[in-house]
Amino acid sequence: MMKKLLKAAAVAAAALLASNAAALEVGAPAPDFTAPSTHGEIVLSQLLEKGPVILAYYYADFTSG
Repeated sequence: MMKKLLKAAAVAAAALLASNAAALEVGAPAPDFTAPSTHGEIVLSQLLEKGPVILAYYYADFTSG
């Protein structure tokens, strides 16, 4: 489980560094990204081709508290 967490953190960090990330405004579209999932890698732009996507960030996942 720790390997998955570290991999997800590394992907997120790489995406932020590669995109020269800036703070998003409320309601602004999310930048395209690739991320690991339980079904392999997902790409936001590919998901958007199928319809609307809701992104949720659950910061307490994989924590003891």
